[in-house]
Amino acid sequence: MKKLLLLIDTMFYYDREVLKGIKAKLDELSLDVTIYIESIDNVKDILLSKWDYVIADYDKADKFRVLSRLDSQILLYSSHKILSPPQNVSTLVNDNEQFAGLALGQFMQNDLSQVGFYHELREENMGWAIERKECFMKQAKQFELNYSDPLEALKSKSFPFGVYCASDRSARKFANLCMEMNVSVPDQVAIIGTDYDDAERAIYPVPLSSINIDPYQLGHRCVEVLLKAVRFKQCVHEKYQPITLVNEQSSQASPLQDDIVNRALYFLHNNYHLNVKVQQVLDYCQVSRKTLDSRFLEAKNMTVHQYLAELRLNKSKQLLKQSTESIENIALQCGYPNQSYLYQVFRKHCGFTPLEYRKGLLPTT
Repeated sequence: MKKLLLLIDTMFYYDREVLKGIKAKLDELSLDVTIYIESIDNVKDILLSKWDYVIADYDKADKFRVLSRLDSQILLYSSHKILSPPQNVSTLVNDNEQFAGLALGQFMQNDLSQVGFYHELREENMGWAIERKECFMKQAKQFELNYSDPLEALKSKSFPFGVYCASDRSARKFANLCMEMNVSVPDQVAIIGTDYDDAERAIYPVPLSSINIDPYQLGHRCVEVLLKAVRFKQCVHEKYQPITLVNEQSSQASPLQDDIVNRALYFLHNNYHLNVKVQQVLDYCQVSRKTLDSRFLEAKNMTVHQYLAELRLNKSKQLLKQSTESIENIALQCGYPNQSYLYQVFRKHCGFTPLEYRKGLLPTT
């Protein structure tokens, strides 16, 4: 009988769900493993026993002082990047870049160009809150969205505005602040939280949209990554990606919200410059062409191919007006194979050439 030590705190709902996921995965695989749960503070008893496997929550405390002294197959799971994990430890880390991408995809679907990030005061120094903010700011810049402080946006009434929050607790607090200031959610401010915490979401009268991290599924992945490390006899480092952004009323400007469209928008805005084709969007979203086009027609009144073509054309127009780059370079930056192709697109869709557009020599009608 193998022994699995869990260094988690089952006082927390999140950890209890991780535990349930671990137990369910072990049962599914019919593994002969007994689970033990200990506090990281119980160092003496932990070191007195022999453990085959260890799964520990990196966020709760400094576990390196114990883990480095254990001769076990060890997995650390964390809500943010672990900069210097011990050499004998595998890791499973939340993909906060994907979290930010899901939120931005929703805001772009709502045609929001002004966005910001919010966390409450006690989350200010939390590694996961810091990383989520950094990822969100970086991607907002990549997508050429206007990033600003959401509290300042409330004061100056810079609406409409999209706010991604470090947690559902922060989302609820920001939503309450909007209510106190007579700001409409989601018509003036769209709010997205993180965790899909039922307790936090139930407190606020408007259902809160949230990134569903799904700790139960995280428990499944912990077992899978740990067994992968055992099988290959080496440490494994992987990212954990949530399945969905759960769209509720706090981020829905209309009923036509769609997580598949959000994922497609995120992919398109992040990769349009790479000459990607529609097939690559389908592969990323894991849907058929018929499904994606029908969803896009419903949400954007155009097919995904038409949206990509319009996105590239608008980006090229922006660069022609705002930069001194050569037309060849602009074509490549916007995902066109060459300058000649860009000229064909302009003549077909605009009735003038890129050079004429840059110089303002547009034909009169």
